[in-house]
Amino acid sequence: MDSGTGQVSTPSTLPYYVAFSQLLGLTVVAMTGAWLGLYRGGIAWESTLQFNVHPLCMVIGLIFLQGDALLVYRVFRKEAKRTTKVLHGLLHVFAFIISLVGLVAVFDYHRKMGYADLYSLHSWCGILVFALYIVQVSPPGTRPGHRTGARKGQSAGRRGARFPRRLRR
Repeated sequence: MDSGTGQVSTPSTLPYYVAFSQLLGLTVVAMTGAWLGLYRGGIAWESTLQFNVHPLCMVIGLIFLQGDALLVYRVFRKEAKRTTKVLHGLLHVFAFIISLVGLVAVFDYHRKMGYADLYSLHSWCGILVFALYIVQVSPPGTRPGHRTGARKGQSAGRRGARFPRRLRR
């Protein structure tokens, strides 16, 4: 992977894989939009079509944008680390916001129609996925059970557990 000159080598096939993944992602978004437009009547917020906002937002947010956020470090290997971190974070923020809109759309639709919430396996799995996504992208200091200041290579819960206090320096 690393060459002796200190530069990171990039596989020659990586641009083709990235182009294929982007083409596949855009195809999925376009097919979802076409399905909603042609067969489900389109999307709208203030009508019975509000439910159709949910699948489109979830595909855009949790599949396309989150996938792009994951690819940022691989695609932009030669860019500054700070730049890739900012782009990675922005893509995750946009994915979170768009997915949240999709989640609000389905709960609001259920409230307007008088349907029960969280009555199916799909809804419970979706809530679990969204909750795990929030925990995953939350800043490290805000995660449950996370303590800052642990030494590199040690988990926060085992800091200094190898030696008694009097032997540590």
